[in-house]
Amino acid sequence: MNSNDKRNFAGGIWHGGVLAIGNSLVRPTTVISALIVQLTGSTIWVGGLSTVLTVAGTLPQIFVARWLEPKKRKMPYLMLAIYLRVASWGVLAWMIHAIGADHPNLIARSLLVLLTVFYAGGGLGNVPFTDIIGKVIPLHRRGAFFGWRGALAGPLSVGAAILAQRILAKVDYPDNYALLFGLAAALLALASLGFWVIREPDSEVKNLRPQAWSAYWRDVSRASLHLKPLVITELLTGFSLMALPFYVVYAKADLGAPLAAATGLYLIAQVGGGVVSNVLWARLVDSRDSRTMLFVCALVSTITPILAILVSPWGWKALIPVFFLAGSTFNGRRVGFQTMLLELAPKAQRGTYAGINALLSLPIAFLPLVAGALLKVISYPTLFIITAIFTGLGAVSVYWLPKGK
Repeated sequence: MNSNDKRNFAGGIWHGGVLAIGNSLVRPTTVISALIVQLTGSTIWVGGLSTVLTVAGTLPQIFVARWLEPKKRKMPYLMLAIYLRVASWGVLAWMIHAIGADHPNLIARSLLVLLTVFYAGGGLGNVPFTDIIGKVIPLHRRGAFFGWRGALAGPLSVGAAILAQRILAKVDYPDNYALLFGLAAALLALASLGFWVIREPDSEVKNLRPQAWSAYWRDVSRASLHLKPLVITELLTGFSLMALPFYVVYAKADLGAPLAAATGLYLIAQVGGGVVSNVLWARLVDSRDSRTMLFVCALVSTITPILAILVSPWGWKALIPVFFLAGSTFNGRRVGFQTMLLELAPKAQRGTYAGINALLSLPIAFLPLVAGALLKVISYPTLFIITAIFTGLGAVSVYWLPKGK
């Protein structure tokens, strides 16, 4: 790589590493799920919030892509999305501290609104992010890039998870959650410095105006057919995400786990799994291809909910390896599907392909809501078995994907 490529690579790695540290403090499937249970005591709320957040992060992308595609530079719009997220985390931290103890219902509603803003900002940022990374990171280095984005956090992420565990256990409610969200906002702002050092080249655009809607939807239709095998695999393996918010709820409801202490330990395991696996996922992508990496990831995702059932007789601490594997495969999905998407998308339509892919995989967003409703009539082990069956089918569908390099 030349000096400019190294600069861009380092900037992107810095952003991913510091962002991972902040995210490890407020994991949706541990900390946010635990906070929702504390505020409402409802599995419907846990599943419903996961659904709302995914929809908020997904639905706007297809419309944003049409508007951004003719822009020569996407960086200003990415930075706007990042600072929108910083503001939402900061406001939420202040509200939890100021009124969380006296008005739990108001905090629950505010949490819904501000998390929706946060995830909408992430969705808006995904379109310019995909195009920028496609321009500044060479094809043969993308596996390493996405893998090392998370791996840079390494011991810092684990340290942040340990810090989160101590905050949850030692600081009184609700200030423990307020402190976590405040730290996450500060770290997200710090992570944005990575994009300030990236030198984004101009995109090769033929028209500086957005396409007419009729022409744009024709392009969307063609791109959707091109992405069909990828989306099918995403949807089937996405069933692994259906159970993810409920492992911590299962530990409390069925295994008698103390919520604050268990959440901290599970968070450390989940973050640790993501950190340890990043190097493996990056090596698989760069030495083999995205398809091989996604198959291995889907296979581990299939085993994880079965393991949760098998180890439960040994108590809530026996679920720690489940969270380790869940963190590993959660990161693996990001590495594998992002690199495969960049391989499939034409250079001039990366943003559009990102938006289409997000929209077509939107049904995954409703799976936690469905799971929350199902848990009113079925047991947690039954939910985990359903998860494993569909995720296993996703592992098989990986072989419909095109081979990489």
